[in-house]
Amino acid sequence: MTKLLNSFAFRLLMVVLIATGLVFIWSLNNLQISDQQSDTWVDQSGHLHVLGIELGMTTLREAETALKSRSDTAIYIYPEGDPRAGVTLEAYFPAIADHSKVILQLDASPALLEQLQQRSTIPHLYPNKVARMNLHPEDQKTAQQLKVMKATLIPSLHITEAMLKKRFGEPSTTSTSENETAHFYYRAIGLHAIISKDDVARLQFSNPVQ
Repeated sequence: MTKLLNSFAFRLLMVVLIATGLVFIWSLNNLQISDQQSDTWVDQSGHLHVLGIELGMTTLREAETALKSRSDTAIYIYPEGDPRAGVTLEAYFPAIADHSKVILQLDASPALLEQLQQRSTIPHLYPNKVARMNLHPEDQKTAQQLKVMKATLIPSLHITEAMLKKRFGEPSTTSTSENETAHFYYRAIGLHAIISKDDVARLQFSNPVQ
């Protein structure tokens, strides 16, 4: 009887280990960089499709449906010298299906941004000198109807150069900044990938220049 129980326990353990291994392999193949259920491609109109979002056409409300997550939308003011210098309206997704983070830049005109700023909260200044202004509750509905122009994916897994090339192929150009941050540009799909040893990787998507 004891031998029978031991044999059953051993078989059960093997089944669990095999199942765990299969789940790990599936996760590695499907979640290495992004949600692989949505491919990354450019249509005939020059719009990039990524994460189920068509840049320049998909609204924030539709993006929330595609990502199966709600966003936190706010106005950000970036200082001079920052690559993003200026005022933008961004929607932040703290965790999509694979626990990656997503930031979407919305198509808000200067006039609309000024109007939203007048009703927003007092700017909160971060240590990096970036300021954030929370939208007035009534303006959240307006933001929901705006189109997504750019998308930044912050993967939940550590991304290497090899993983990036396996997913997207060879980049158009590359460069390395003084702090050893590597930049990979995939111009055909409007991707700028940033990999740093001191910070999380960022995959920045925009419609490619025609």
